[in-house]
Amino acid sequence: MTDTAKDGLAIDADGHVHEADLMFTELLAPALRARTRGWALNEDRNRRFIVDGIEHPPFPKEISVRKPMAAADRLKVLDKERIAAAVLYPSAALVAGYLDAGMAFAVAEAYQDWMEDYVATDPQRLFYAAPVPLHDIARAVALAERGVGRKGAIAVCVRPNPTDGRRLDDPRHAPLFEAVSSLGVPLVVHESTGCPDTAGGDRYGGMMDPASYAYNHIISHPFEQMMASMALICGGVLERFPALRVGFMEAGCSWVPYWLSRLDEHLDNRKLRPYFGRLTLSAHEYFARQCVVSCDPDDETIALAVAGLGAERIVFATDYPHFDSEGGAVAAFRAAAGIDAADQRRLLRDNAIEFYRLPFPASG
Repeated sequence: MTDTAKDGLAIDADGHVHEADLMFTELLAPALRARTRGWALNEDRNRRFIVDGIEHPPFPKEISVRKPMAAADRLKVLDKERIAAAVLYPSAALVAGYLDAGMAFAVAEAYQDWMEDYVATDPQRLFYAAPVPLHDIARAVALAERGVGRKGAIAVCVRPNPTDGRRLDDPRHAPLFEAVSSLGVPLVVHESTGCPDTAGGDRYGGMMDPASYAYNHIISHPFEQMMASMALICGGVLERFPALRVGFMEAGCSWVPYWLSRLDEHLDNRKLRPYFGRLTLSAHEYFARQCVVSCDPDDETIALAVAGLGAERIVFATDYPHFDSEGGAVAAFRAAAGIDAADQRRLLRDNAIEFYRLPFPASG
């Protein structure tokens, strides 16, 4: 392990990459290359992920996506931020998960090929999660096994939105949950704004309306994570797969204590309990046994989540380099009020090491 990695104060449990051009020009299945150039400039000279002439997500003109960053430059960012290691999630390849099955799976496979080389720049500090679309579960299982078994991914990432009308707790998804459990890696639920099936997304002009993006961005992440956690807990997925570790990323963390309490209010109701199937634990107990949630560095409510969940259930994440992420994430977190030094260490570093089973010592 490098000295920089040892000295880093934090593990970034949910960073991102903007995919390089070659992922779309050389690694994407040839039959689909005519449909997208990946990140390209639109008529306003703003960088967008464009597929079939449509921008995903539908950013307003004020937002331009940062240029793709080489792995060597990303390591410099980690050094500056005092981050020991980052677990990286996709941007375009995450968005592609709500497109048609052919494009979704092809982009996800190309992403694995590209990220295998990207993280090889420094395999002690750069790690990645493999996005897996849910249109076809047999293909999803094969893609998860390819990503973890052959391409070096340390987590599997799925979208929370319904796919072809199926919720996450649909019985047809069971083979994927079983496969991820057997692979020994976490299942991470991660949203991106733009999916037409987003909860509440029809109320503000539709999810593909740039003028409504600000409203839809507020809605998409927490609403979908709430519904995903309800599906996995109340729908019995965590009951049936007790070895499955689950992370809920990029929606803040203070919604979780309230939401678990609301779930338990219904699970404890003798008239409603029969409708949830055979669950042996409370929502709080399932979450404590199997789940984590990421926090935003400058969220003023992190202390509330620590009080409601316990410090061991929350991981630190930067969301860098997305438009709403800034530098100084570690410093911003350390300045947050109401979190003692021991809990800060858990959130910044130790919890991510345990959740992802990273080859790092705890801060101890």
